Amino acid sequence: MKKIAFILLAGLLFMGCKKGNEGFLLRESDAKKSKTALVILNDHAKNAQQFKTVTLQGTAQYKDEFENRKVGIEVLIEKDTQIQMNIRYADILIFKALITPDNLQYFNKLNETAFQGGFDILTQFIGTDINFNRLQNLLLGQVLDSQEDKEFIATIEDGLHKVSSTQQEELQSTYFFEDENSLLKKESIAERDSNRKVTISYPGYQKINHFIVPTALNIQAEEGEKNLNLDIRYQKITFNEDLHFNYSVPKRYKMINL
Repeated sequence: MKKIAFILLAGLLFMGCKKGNEGFLLRESDAKKSKTALVILNDHAKNAQQFKTVTLQGTAQYKDEFENRKVGIEVLIEKDTQIQMNIRYADILIFKALITPDNLQYFNKLNETAFQGGFDILTQFIGTDINFNRLQNLLLGQVLDSQEDKEFIATIEDGLHKVSSTQQEELQSTYFFEDENSLLKKESIAERDSNRKVTISYPGYQKINHFIVPTALNIQAEEGEKNLNLDIRYQKITFNEDLHFNYSVPKRYKMINL
């Protein structure tokens, strides 16, 4: 069960990059002059990627109190439609997942099992709700949810624009942006009535043609004494290529419930 959780979590949260195709690092600057939350969030929204498909290839390092492992991952995204994850260990395919807005399904070659259902398994291990849109935003360095119906206040903290909601909610999100392009540097999500907290950090960004993507992603999940860390780097990113989504569970595999 724990190995399954590791493989699935590593695949679904994969992101980061070491070197992109025809890419260059974007300049970032410290926040010195105050801006309104509306200006910051609107500028950040301009970074949203208008693509048809993207392929992300690289590695992910997963650590918790029991495990410390590294896997290779290929992520294929058809915008707003489907995401396929291919996970390899020592260059051998061991896990494949297909995520759509309606459900999540995967098969594990290590124990010949398969799963089909909702996103509850991700919420359980990450510590915050994850659905298709949130996952897609996470991979591309965008705030997890649309903020159109909320009121925010902006301050400056540690050289970043800190944007937080004026409302007390069950899930409280706080965003931190650099000044130059309102790139998301960190997003902190805390449950008001529990000790669960998730922090998503983006150390840097690069521009590939006219697309802006993170260069790395780190996820730190905390729940009491338990800690989970996922650190990811990209090796290759390509946009708008023709992709072939080929997900099929082998007949001999056993369907499981989680």
